[in-house]
Amino acid sequence: MKQSRRDFMKVSSLLALAPMAAGFGMSAFRGTAMASTSGAGSEAVKAGANEYFKKSPMASGRPFDYSMARRWAPNADLSDFASVFPQIPGGIAQDKLLKLAEEEMGQWMAKTQKSDEMQKRGMKHMPWGVFGCYQKDWETPHLLFAERCMGNKLWDVDGNEYIDLNFGDTPDMYGHGPENPAVKACAKRMLEDGISPMMGNEDQLVVAELLAENFGQPYWMHAMTASDANRYVLAIARHHTGRPNVAIPNCTYHGTIDETQKMMPEPGVIARWHDLGIYHGEVDQGTKIFNWNDLEGLEELLKDRTVAIVMMEPVMSNFGWAWPKPGWHEGVRALCKKYGTLLCYDETHTISGGPAGMIGELDLKGKSDFWTCGKAISSGIPGAVYGMSEAVAKKLQKDQGEIGFLTGAGLGFLGNALCGNTLSTLALRVTLEEVLTEKTFAKINKNVAYMKSEMERVNKKYKAPYRIETMGNRLCYHFIPEQAFEPLGGLIQVGFGGLFEFSHAYLWNRGFLLMPYFNMVIVAPQHTKADTDKFIAAWDDIVRITMNG
Repeated sequence: MKQSRRDFMKVSSLLALAPMAAGFGMSAFRGTAMASTSGAGSEAVKAGANEYFKKSPMASGRPFDYSMARRWAPNADLSDFASVFPQIPGGIAQDKLLKLAEEEMGQWMAKTQKSDEMQKRGMKHMPWGVFGCYQKDWETPHLLFAERCMGNKLWDVDGNEYIDLNFGDTPDMYGHGPENPAVKACAKRMLEDGISPMMGNEDQLVVAELLAENFGQPYWMHAMTASDANRYVLAIARHHTGRPNVAIPNCTYHGTIDETQKMMPEPGVIARWHDLGIYHGEVDQGTKIFNWNDLEGLEELLKDRTVAIVMMEPVMSNFGWAWPKPGWHEGVRALCKKYGTLLCYDETHTISGGPAGMIGELDLKGKSDFWTCGKAISSGIPGAVYGMSEAVAKKLQKDQGEIGFLTGAGLGFLGNALCGNTLSTLALRVTLEEVLTEKTFAKINKNVAYMKSEMERVNKKYKAPYRIETMGNRLCYHFIPEQAFEPLGGLIQVGFGGLFEFSHAYLWNRGFLLMPYFNMVIVAPQHTKADTDKFIAAWDDIVRITMNG
């Protein structure tokens, strides 16, 4: 089963348009294998030797809350991703939006012919013609190639200049190149020192102290990616508790990990996001799934005491944003304590909230057993961290110490040979000392507040029921007015099926580089008022057009 943006919308002959015209990276489940979950009992679809989805007690059986989502998409159904286009009173027709998106995309592609040629050359030796998996995710007729990037600007190989509001999907969100002090320090270090001495250094001591002060966990280790950090945390939690299972919210994302790349398309059903057959084990092996903001459902899954750890974000960020309701985090913490389950906050996406991430903004600092972060934590230099409580750290050190040699290298499942390297550690230190600071965020927050107020002014001007939300240096524009507290509402607000596609193609074609996953704008310290004013002019056009102006 092919799963691409092209397959998402099945509403008209516009399916034959450019790849962006059908928007979203996963096809509608209904009309495919996923459809048979409805009333299917224990039936399951097979992908190779393993099941792709099935009814299972590992998934919460409590009903989904569709109340907010269906106010804007009357037929909204998480098992049917073609149902999530929001119906905006007075808004432009969906088929017209898709046609406009096609036109904008065509104009942009015409400006990037050298990129087209480079991708064709790259296809001879690289799948998709690029080295990195994220670099293939634009779902454009051809992929883009960069010449260079500096500060908050990027230039492609055709000479087109962009205001970068993406930053590689956040790793470089404090600025490209030596305008970011962490990058400058690493460039200098590379001329003076080696990278992998397989020994500690003083930077590690300082970094661990800064991490403990900033994020509350007393003990820390280094990883190379956020996926790795989360993978190691799950392993440590299983060891610490002697339990086999992990629990995650529905529609979450925690990296390239078997246990967390699962979702619940309907109550009581656990599924993979696709049927590629790349995973190990049965689809419900080792993972329980609950609904965000549903404490009763979470307790149902924890009370058999087989769950080693609950892993989640302070604010869900996979489909737009889904915010915690009052009492949610306190309730999760109480349930974990009641049933002997550990708790991890993954802040790889929500570190944008401030110098202490969203755990600082939501008063969650030091109130979990683990904390993980990658991407921007080292200013884009490869690196990630995972912090842990004293009890977890002491048991880990004791038990691995007793086994000795056979927990060495990667056998202890704590990292690899590049973890703790001098370059990544220095980048982490300088980011903590000079970038993740109140001074930096004061400047960023001023720019973000101005952008938000101007976008809201435009929305009011055209009577558009759109919502602008911020999380530190991240800003999201949403195509419904209500704040989302569950992932389906988060999915509706993105406007997949026309609004998302048109707004992105329009902005890309005018020199604004947004991420291709949802409507997020990242504001770097180098961002200026002139950059914002230019963006607001484009936003004015988008709102006017989508509201039939």
